[in-house]
Amino acid sequence: MDTDIGKKIRLLRLSKGMTQEQLADRLAVTAQSVSKWENGVTAPDIMLLPQISVELGVTIDELFSMTDEARLSRIENLLSGCSDSTVIPEKDFGQYRSFLTEHINDKTIRGRVLTALSQLYCQQASGYRDIAALYALEATEYEPEKKFNHSLLCHAWNGADRDWYASEHSRLIDHYIGFVEKHPLNIPALQLLLDNLIADGRADDADGVLKKLRAADSSCRTMVYEARIAQLHGDKDDMERILSDMTERFSDDWLAWAYRGDIYARMADYERASECWTRSYGLQPHPRYTDDLLCLARAAVITGQYSKAASYYNEAVELLKNEHSITEGDGIDELKALAEKYAEM
Repeated sequence: MDTDIGKKIRLLRLSKGMTQEQLADRLAVTAQSVSKWENGVTAPDIMLLPQISVELGVTIDELFSMTDEARLSRIENLLSGCSDSTVIPEKDFGQYRSFLTEHINDKTIRGRVLTALSQLYCQQASGYRDIAALYALEATEYEPEKKFNHSLLCHAWNGADRDWYASEHSRLIDHYIGFVEKHPLNIPALQLLLDNLIADGRADDADGVLKKLRAADSSCRTMVYEARIAQLHGDKDDMERILSDMTERFSDDWLAWAYRGDIYARMADYERASECWTRSYGLQPHPRYTDDLLCLARAAVITGQYSKAASYYNEAVELLKNEHSITEGDGIDELKALAEKYAEM
């Protein structure tokens, strides 16, 4: 990053047709102070940077002449740190979008730019869904008999829909059928195709895709799909056999236990699910993820064990603090609020 901020202030001031005295008056400093900044003798106090950026019509980042690489990394880091409910301020959203679209044809960073653009819009959509849910919640209380209000809340919170046509996943499935024809060993694509086929109950189609996954992936994930498809076929005994074989073969792999827990949770068998997630959490290498703790907390809430849920949320806060050095932000605030909520129940 180029930190010669004085030169940047001078160029921006001149582009605005502003004298040093005029800028100084707007910032409530002396003209000598502005002169010292521009000549590199001193730098402006950090507390003045927001006001300087406003007076010169740029962002604070632009004052420091960030390189394209630095700006892209900053956007990526910001997006990775957002919780699902975060809404990016419109001004920031517009600046990020403009920067990314301006660099979309730069071959050296095109892949990262495309990913960041998709993540940016997904983040904003997710954040606005939470806002939509707040209004829908109030609408359902104000006019409880109005069916459309409940439909809006369901849509905002991505709820289930009894309408098959509205809830099935043909668009995704058709895309990934074509995609895996071109990329037959692409594991993420095969997995997403299976996820959506299973969600739509298309067991026979899933059998065919599973064969392709076996050729590409020998990890525990393939056995997870074998178990889910067996369950879809109605063969619970075969599902249990596959799960037992998986956690015996991959006994030290925390993911195998986490996946097994997920399957039990989908069956509303929260006791066995929690046993698996606890095993998974104990096997995770450091720094650990919070996923197992959040699953344990949610299962505790569903089964009415609120104090236990609160302890899991508090443990997740401590994990982020001690193993990821994360002590503030939307994600931490949300976990603390949940811990407090269930501790009081």
